[in-house]
Formats: sequence, structure tokens, C-alpha cells
Amino acid sequence: MNLADELRFLMTVRGLAPVPVHVIPEAMGISFKEACLENEISGMIERKGPGFAITINAKDPHTRRRFTLAHELGHYMLHRHLIGDGLDDDRLYRSSRGGKYHNTAVGPKEETEANRFAANLLMPKELVEFHRKELDGNVAEMAKLFQVSKHSMFIRMGVPYKD
Repeated sequence: MNLADELRFLMTVRGLAPVPVHVIPEAMGISFKEACLENEISGMIERKGPGFAITINAKDPHTRRRFTLAHELGHYMLHRHLIGDGLDDDRLYRSSRGGKYHNTAVGPKEETEANRFAANLLMPKELVEFHRKELDGNVAEMAKLFQVSKHSMFIRMGVPYKD
């Protein structure tokens, strides 16, 4: 799949709530698995032959796994030229010193970009606004519909966070 096809595919899946993030890697030719990683590692993306592989921590909650996968897809779409052999992301979505790969080419700027990509993929603004009206702004119901954390949905909706 070339870049234009990848972007078209992403635009298609972004029209669904929840966005079916787990079908994206296979469609793009990226190997994907969930595995028991070290506790401080949320996910990683690495080169496998001519392609890439994403692994996320199977021990994490469902919403975190979805965000981690979207975050790693962000690295693939935005930073594949910087990935080198691989990249581990810790709990704060920073290149981890404790994982298999510590990648100094990917810094805070790239991690922020991958986080924004993930938020925009999982909670597309237009879709959030559509369902916000439908669900009368109920953040908990919105989070459940989009399968994201309530905290993420509070941020996306621009509402002060209440635990």
C-alpha cells in the first residue's frame, strides 16, 4: 500500500465510532500483535525485513491498548524515516531506555506528534461533534462509544477533567 492509499484507508476508518484501530496494521501491511511486555513499556514499532511490526502491551487496559496502537501508527505514518531498527514507548509515550530499543532520533516533538495523531485517529473531531450532540455532551458515554479513556475524551471535548 502506498502513502496515498494509506491515507485514504485512514480517512475511511475515521468515519466509524469506535474507529476500528486493530484492522489498520494488517490493511497497511504492518505486522501487529499484543504481547506481555515489561510493565514500563506500552508498545513498540520495529523494522521486520522490508516492513514494520507493532507490538503493544497485552497487560494494559483496552482503552490504553487502543491509544498505544494508534500512537505507534502515528510513528509509522509520521516518523518511519526515523524509526531505524525500532522504537520503544514507555508509559509516558517517550522513547524508553528500558526497552529493546532506545531511539535518540525520536524526541519529545515526535512523541507529541504521535500522540496528536493517535487522538485524531481515535476521536476524529467531526465524529466527536456529531455524537456530542446525539449524546447531549455526556463525556462518559462518549468515552464508552469511542472506546477511549474518560480523561482523553474530556481533553478532546475541551471540558475540564473530573474524575
